[in-house]
Amino acid sequence: MLAFFSDGFGLKLLIALLLLSLFGIGFAVCRSGKKEYLGNILLPCGLIALSILFFAITFSFPEEDVGPDAVPNLWIFWTILLSLVILYQIRRGTVAPDPELGRVSFLIMIIGLLVAYYFAMQIAGYFLSTFLFLVLLMHILSYRKKLIIYLVAGGWVVFSYVVFYKILFIQLPLGYFEYFY
Repeated sequence: MLAFFSDGFGLKLLIALLLLSLFGIGFAVCRSGKKEYLGNILLPCGLIALSILFFAITFSFPEEDVGPDAVPNLWIFWTILLSLVILYQIRRGTVAPDPELGRVSFLIMIIGLLVAYYFAMQIAGYFLSTFLFLVLLMHILSYRKKLIIYLVAGGWVVFSYVVFYKILFIQLPLGYFEYFY
């Protein structure tokens, strides 16, 4: 039964059901006396929904005793467990209410930068786009020591190249530069 939700129409149906559940939980919280905890409640609920989605996807992995689904299932278990602990703490009243809304435009700008980074990675490759993303992000976050910005961004790119690309042989997107490698 769970394999139905691992791909195709079943996966789309599961995503729709999880989104509807989150909207329902948000609506119920807004109508209850816990409205000031909406963000505190929706975040762990969203993590649980994502965990359920990822758990369903693991049913499309090859079947082995300890196969490729072992590590994701371990992460899923701990994410759900810790999210339930947070929800329990909210229920007991030991968590502070949500803070007041800050600069929403700043959040939208960061989300836009993340989306641009995703698409830039396909075109310019992981290494160049990651360097530019980190430099831009640190500037946006008001860090002004340029030498440190470039050292951190460059250091991360070198670390990624050595550890992921050369030692672990993880194929990172090279984008346009793939033709020159």
